[in-house]
Amino acid sequence: MNRSLIPSLNWLRVFEAAARNESFSKAGKELHMSGAAVSQQVLALEQSLGRPLFERTANRILLTPEGADFLPTVQISLGAVESKAASLFAPFRVERVTLLASQLMSLSWLPLVLADFERDHPSIRVELMMDGSQRRADPDLSICFGEAPNLVQHPGRLMSLSYGVVCRKEDLPNLLSLDDLLGFKLLEMTSHSMGWMGLLSHNFGPLPTKHLKLETVDTTPLAMMMVSQGLGLAVGPMPVCMPLATSLGLEICPLIPRTPGPGNYYIEHAKNRPQRASALTLAQALHTAAQVSMRN
Repeated sequence: MNRSLIPSLNWLRVFEAAARNESFSKAGKELHMSGAAVSQQVLALEQSLGRPLFERTANRILLTPEGADFLPTVQISLGAVESKAASLFAPFRVERVTLLASQLMSLSWLPLVLADFERDHPSIRVELMMDGSQRRADPDLSICFGEAPNLVQHPGRLMSLSYGVVCRKEDLPNLLSLDDLLGFKLLEMTSHSMGWMGLLSHNFGPLPTKHLKLETVDTTPLAMMMVSQGLGLAVGPMPVCMPLATSLGLEICPLIPRTPGPGNYYIEHAKNRPQRASALTLAQALHTAAQVSMRN
């Protein structure tokens, strides 16, 4: 078996403290050791590696080029060990709940809701996964979307949707009539249950398609970013889109009232294992937050 270059991992901890403090005595105070003991352990590490790590002067120590190159690796490794130990062996047990949601949910409505939840439930951590991402196991909870009418009665129903026109604040003075609106490029998300034709027909009656300057966009977050850069207008599903729209400085155009649309979000629990109390607690918090969002 090959000889280990670092037979004592404590030498790395001592080396890191000495390098960071640029002093054996200061490192000793931090580690509750004498400066001489720190110097001896660093010397042992240097002898094992076969290279000096410090240049020693009468008043201070300086890293050699090899020591300076070695230090970041040592710091990253020690930090990784500390971080893993903290997550596995914390003073109180932390339960992890996995939650799967759509891209829009994950980038808009959920972050603030989950931040509030973890603040109020410090023993639970939520691991959020976006739909379509690679994952190793089925999530504890999934926020799903469907258009079947019977989903209104689904026991896990989270929220229904209404739709409005999302625009920049500076464009509001130029959106006073339907003709004004039709002068803009209209960003169409093919995944939406309510598109531009449905929204405008509901509020203004049938319109010839040739009057609409439509441009297809893959996702709602992408459409929101494009609107924020003055590249058009988008149909926004509310309330789920509002946190993202607000963060981008966007507003709902009052020309078109909030229009109820088809589809409901609902929560599904993992079917292949018992429901844990932590997952049920998260599900209840999501329902409460959704009720607040629907009222606003």
